Order: sequence, then C-alpha cells, then structure tokens
Amino acid sequence: MQETSNVETEVPVWARSGAFPAKPAQQAEFGFIDTKGNVHSAQDESDLASKVKHSARGVDLVWTPDSDCLLVPEEIPALHSPLRVRFSKQAEQDISDGKRMGLVFGAMTLWTLYAAWKNSGGQLAALYSHQLTGLASMLLLFFGILPLYEGFKMKRHLARSKASDLAEEIPEAQFEAWLHRQRIPATYFLLCCVITCGLVQVYFDRGLADFEGSIIEAGLLKQRALIYPGQADGGAWWRMITAPMLHGNVIHLLMNAAGLLYLGRRTEILARWPHMLLVFAGAAWVGGLASFYWIPDKIAVGASGGLMGLLGFMLVFEYMHPRIVPKPARVRLLAGLVMLAVIGLLGMSFIDNAAHVGGLVAGMAYALVVFPASASTHRPESMIRDVFAGAAAGGLILYSVCMVCFKVLG
Repeated sequence: MQETSNVETEVPVWARSGAFPAKPAQQAEFGFIDTKGNVHSAQDESDLASKVKHSARGVDLVWTPDSDCLLVPEEIPALHSPLRVRFSKQAEQDISDGKRMGLVFGAMTLWTLYAAWKNSGGQLAALYSHQLTGLASMLLLFFGILPLYEGFKMKRHLARSKASDLAEEIPEAQFEAWLHRQRIPATYFLLCCVITCGLVQVYFDRGLADFEGSIIEAGLLKQRALIYPGQADGGAWWRMITAPMLHGNVIHLLMNAAGLLYLGRRTEILARWPHMLLVFAGAAWVGGLASFYWIPDKIAVGASGGLMGLLGFMLVFEYMHPRIVPKPARVRLLAGLVMLAVIGLLGMSFIDNAAHVGGLVAGMAYALVVFPASASTHRPESMIRDVFAGAAAGGLILYSVCMVCFKVLG
C-alpha cells in the first residue's frame, strides 16, 4: 500500500527531528549548553533541573537519554518548574532595572522638556520639536518603560499559568533556537557593507560626535544643498544609493546594525537570501524617494528605509505563510512595528518617518506581489531568476559602498 503522506515533512523544519545538533559525545546522559556555548553535565534528571535552576548563564539547549539530538528545555517536563523560577528572577531584574533607569531618564526627559519650553519663550511646539527632548524620551522608553513592561507582563503570565503550561511554548522556543543556528552569509555581507561605510565616516569625521562632514559629501542633502558652497549636487542620483549606507552618528549606526542582524537573519532564512537583498535595496531606494519628496528640507541618511522594508516584508510574508512561523513569533514581530511607530513619534524631530513609511510599504508590496498565500510548511526555494536578481541587488549595494568611499575619501 502506497503511503500518501509523510508526517516528518508536514511540520516546519524547526520542529522536525534532527533540527538541532546531536548531543555532545562522551558526556553524561543528562546536561545542557548555556547561552555562551559552555557544556554542563548532570548525573540525572534531578541534578539537571537543579543546575538549570541555578545556572549563572541562560539555558540554550539540553539533552537526555531519550533523544539523540539536543532539545529546547521546554520539551523536558522536569525542567518546567526551574525554568519558571528563572523567568521570575529575570522579571524581577527587569522591573528593578526599569525602575532605576526610568527615574534617571525620566528626570532627564522632564529637564529637557523644561529647558526646551523655557528657551523657546514658552512655546508648546518646542516640547516635541527639540532633538534632545526626543532623544531623552527614547532612552526612557528603551531603558525604563520597556523593561518595566516586560517584567510586569512576565510576572502576570507566571501568576496566571502553571508549570505544565510551558509545553505550549515549545514551538516558539524551537523556532527561536533553530533560527539562531542557521547560516546567514548574505546578512553578514550587508552588515559588513554598512559597518565599512560607518568606519569610513568615523575616519573622515574623527573627533566629532556627529558625522556631518561625510554626510555633506555623500548624504541625501535635497534642497539643503544650497546651504553648502560647492555642493550643488545635493540631489544627484548617486546620493540615493549612498545615503542608506551612511549614518548620523555611532549610536545611529549601531542601532541599525542590530536591527539588520535580526531582520536580515529572519528574512534570509525564511524567504532566502536573494529576496533579503532585493527587499533591502528596493525599500532603501523607495524610502529615499519618499523622504526626498515629503521632507525636502532635511538631510537624510541611514539604512532605516531598508530595515523597515524587511520588517514590512516579513509581516506580510509570515501572515501569508502562517505554518512556517509559530503564532507568538509573528505577534512579537507585529509588536516591533508598534514600538517603531512610538519611536517615530517620540523622535519626529530627527527621525525620517517618511523614509520609514516608504520602506515599510515597499517591503509589504514586494511580499504581496512575489509570494502568494500558502498553507505549506516548507520555506520557498530560490529559483535561478531569484539568484541572479539577488546577486544584482548585492552588486548594487557593493557599488554604493564603493561610491561612499570614493565620494568621502576621494
């Protein structure tokens, strides 16, 4: 009798047997690997639970005699109680950090609000148009409000659930653990391009907090080019491809690099590398056009348009392919969009929201056009035309790096 289905291929790749490496050889029957990659052996299940509970580092994967491969800790019922203890301690730490940093950056935000209001002669518009006020508000959000929110949310979740409920979190834990073990050469290529241009800016503008000099040379100046003598090419076509590789300062660069590492990884692994490069390059260009026409009086630099394109692409792609990604992971990506909207509101005096919206819409449109809805658990495979198109996008990105080096250092 011919078999018509294969259970192993009816689940996503991250949930299949063998999705994770084999357990360490010549080790005890029980043990775990922490988040730093260190191996910890245990004598039995009870000893494993004790070591997981008291480990100074996080717990990545575990092994037992029942499986030949490593497992996420949520798959072991005996570890549910110690994991809840760890989650509770982390929640308490988040709340403590949020309160402490919230006081610091809350006071800073109030002071900048008062200073902006006083220096403007009592004009309310100055409360949201001053850059220091927006920056202080963002720091309050990142280091005060968000840790408090995450801590209280985890406390509430633990109070409403029991240890056995952790079994429901196995798919999300498997997905995240599997995701961080995949190779992402295209993402690293793009990250190297962005960092290379950042180093060029650091060299050219050495000693300065902001990269103003390099931005004048290769940023998207728009109409502001009239202010700078000898920069009549402020709206030149080549600035549309060099601007996404430049950043306003080191903090701007590091934040975008972190976002690229996360979104690039997710896009490259789930939708394949050609589409990651195509979406980033296309969204960065569309974001630059949106910024050029909607905010013509401000200079624009940064990879945010491309990053928002990756975010918009993944939101639509994962919604149209729901069996590839567990629902909690999809919801968390949507929460990221909400947070970025809040950040855009807080930093409206210095964040290019036009580029963000343009890039987001471009990424969403790409996913809608290129990837039809599917109930399959399989990731799409790259066709020959995808490979050539992705290579062309990579070549364009590399060309933009060369242009930055030539225009800034030449």
